[in-house]
Amino acid sequence: MVFNDAVNSQGLVQDINFLVNADENSYPLADKCRNINKSYDEVVSLILQADGRWEFDDSNATDLPIANTNLVSAQQDYGLDTTFLIVQRVECQDSAGNWVPLKPISQSDIIKDGQSLTSFMSSGGVPQWYDKVANSVFLYPAPNYNATGGLKVYFQRNISYFVPTDTTKVPGFNPQFHQILSVSAALDYATAKNLPQGLPHGRIPTALTTKLDGLKANLQEYYSRKSKDENLRIGGRRWKFF
Repeated sequence: MVFNDAVNSQGLVQDINFLVNADENSYPLADKCRNINKSYDEVVSLILQADGRWEFDDSNATDLPIANTNLVSAQQDYGLDTTFLIVQRVECQDSAGNWVPLKPISQSDIIKDGQSLTSFMSSGGVPQWYDKVANSVFLYPAPNYNATGGLKVYFQRNISYFVPTDTTKVPGFNPQFHQILSVSAALDYATAKNLPQGLPHGRIPTALTTKLDGLKANLQEYYSRKSKDENLRIGGRRWKFF
């Protein structure tokens, strides 16, 4: 479902108007856009909770959610893009150019082991661990060599939000569940305006809540089952991919 289809009335904006008998005067486009984006955040949160082994990415993205940067000798701290929602995996090249998967660690792990953060793996070498701190990853140990494009981060990124001037842009998840955004934005309006039960089309806040809950439940069920093609147990053991 596109954001705004003024010609054929098939967009999210038009669905909101239909659900609560609104128009651009009673429910301005900027307000609709804000509430759609708020709901979009909620949808992504539900997908990330449910998607299991399927790594969700906004279908509006034009590249893969993999970032590369240079390894710099003695540099421990490497900045992350603030659009990264979840870091899934970090790899680096060793001095011979071979890719090495790094293991996640946290500051609390280091402290519990009785070591100071400053002294932990302070001698340079091939990184073995990474720690996520604010908008950075810290490598342990810091590399003692340079490698062009030698640090690779696999991530799940933030969504591409709508702006009021959008028309043909669509939400970046399964189209079967796009109406979550319009129903949620319609419910925001109905709640804010304290709409009575006698709404046109029989749409009342209770009915919108019921419909929204059903759509969200189906969304999570769908994304929890997207990896059914995988069979991870063979001979009683789990396959290990790294």
